[in-house]
Amino acid sequence: MKNNLKLLAIPLTLLTSSLAYAAVPYQNETYPFKQPNGDTVIITLNGNTYFAEQRAANGKLVIFDEVLNGMAYAKVSDDGKTLQSTGVLVTKANAKRLARAEVGQLEQVSKTLVKEHIHTAKQNFFAETADVNAQLVEPSAISGTVKGLTIIIDFPDARGTITKGQVESFLNDLNYSEFGNAQSVRGYFRSVSGNQLDYTNTVTAYYTAKNNKAYYADSRYSSTVRSQELIKEALNWLENTQGFNFASLTTNGSKQIRGLNIFYAGASDSSWSKGLWPHMAQLSPRFCADGVCTDRYQITDMGNSLAIGTFVHESGHLITNWPDLYDYDGTSQGSVASFGVMGFGAIGDTNRFKPTRPVAPLRATAGWDTVTELNPALNANAPSGRLTHTAASNTSYKWSNPQNTQEAFYIEAIHRAGQNSEQPDQGLAIWHVDPAGNNSDEWHPYIQMEHADARRDPENNRNRGDANDLFDVNGEFSATLPNALTSKGTNSLWWNGNDSGLAISGVSDPAATISFDLGAVEPPAGEVYTGYLNNKQQAIQPNGNWFQYAGGTIKATLQGPAGADFDLKLEKWVNGAWQQVAVSESPTSNEAITYSASNGYYRFIVLSYSGAGDYLLNVNK
Repeated sequence: MKNNLKLLAIPLTLLTSSLAYAAVPYQNETYPFKQPNGDTVIITLNGNTYFAEQRAANGKLVIFDEVLNGMAYAKVSDDGKTLQSTGVLVTKANAKRLARAEVGQLEQVSKTLVKEHIHTAKQNFFAETADVNAQLVEPSAISGTVKGLTIIIDFPDARGTITKGQVESFLNDLNYSEFGNAQSVRGYFRSVSGNQLDYTNTVTAYYTAKNNKAYYADSRYSSTVRSQELIKEALNWLENTQGFNFASLTTNGSKQIRGLNIFYAGASDSSWSKGLWPHMAQLSPRFCADGVCTDRYQITDMGNSLAIGTFVHESGHLITNWPDLYDYDGTSQGSVASFGVMGFGAIGDTNRFKPTRPVAPLRATAGWDTVTELNPALNANAPSGRLTHTAASNTSYKWSNPQNTQEAFYIEAIHRAGQNSEQPDQGLAIWHVDPAGNNSDEWHPYIQMEHADARRDPENNRNRGDANDLFDVNGEFSATLPNALTSKGTNSLWWNGNDSGLAISGVSDPAATISFDLGAVEPPAGEVYTGYLNNKQQAIQPNGNWFQYAGGTIKATLQGPAGADFDLKLEKWVNGAWQQVAVSESPTSNEAITYSASNGYYRFIVLSYSGAGDYLLNVNK
């Protein structure tokens, strides 16, 4: 079952008004919720800020019922479009009342419907927050000393149990291990940046809220209503009572505070996305003092202990504008999966105490890596032959697209040691980067991990990375290896299907330093055919004819119009009829075929599955 059914029951206005545009991932995370009758029920959560699947201890799906003011068992609406309350609260007495058959019908909710709801919600949201979103999708370089602010808050009826000193150590100490953490937040960023970023936080004294905790944690309100009221209370207290100098904090070019963090005492005591539920958003209206203003913030509960994972992940958004690297719509686990802190590398039993490093492309945008361009078309002095890379060295290689330098392959060694000890695998990592990609398109994300086993398990929702994903022990990566498919395979083709010319072989065994052979070749020019297709039309190439081929490898790439879905087929004349021998049918108009042909007569079919426009077919024989 996809982890997205909860979104169907949420009005789109909730998502668009919350200004929450960076999501925290949840994986089998449990939280206690106190019901109106006094029962405390344990809810298991999977999902993120945009959607979440919530289940009671008996495995049944639940939803917050605003009329009953509590968690109720859920059912699918009569039209099959939303998840609704059954009107039966989750209590000890009701635990066995709902039959599992009622839960089973939820499995029939259309995946397409789910994606349509999410797409609409995100479109509306991003349209209303275009300026803020522009900051998110354009990661920025950052180094030197960065000073953030962490406000700690308790309540008249719920006093803080974690001291200010403990929070300061959690954030700033360079030798830190309390609560099971391997290092502090500051220590993490110093480590992964190669000591180029020193991120510290000023921690306030406890601010005691004006109201009891239940007022702010009221699950009848979205998470940005009472929590933002609480944050504004605390900011006004800092300004008017404490005389805090907000100008001492690091700001961006618009004089907006980069790191604004709020910790409050105890648990959230709220349903998912409600009340005081932990989240990141933009403070509206903004608070200004001493010539600077607020922008984004993160707020979370302290509970009984502190783990740096979520704080580090959200700081990646706040101070570097890194995007999330997992699939928001829940139809996959993304591509980076658990191999990076902005994927799932900051959650779970061990990763939350020792989050993984940011992947090479993100370190490069932050200015922390020395990046060597390997493509001789862009670097006349590019190294070649046998190359080496050392993990955690703040260096990386890249092979960029001369026609679109935003697109590139990044190459780095990953070794399971130190900060990376919780990685699912070790070996040579290859990342395919394209800012035109989309988080929720598992087959063309912003950063695609080139899985060495070619299974694409995270994209197919099988796992969040495993021990076969990195290249090692004579591993090979080229235009056809380890998988020749363009849309769902793993290879060095550009996203338009053209051969990048990148070829890697002879990868050494996993170790701190990995060697590999760079055997790049210039892609052949090939034969080029162009044309125009109307919707559902097809064309025969070359030029409406067939060709005779003595045998060998036939490679063909198709570039069609954006927004359409063009497909490519190769046919052979067999026993007096044309027979399909190869096909490329991705959901886009960029297709590629590699076929080992015997002697015979062949032709290509270019067809429009949907949409119309110009196309270009490149054939190499």
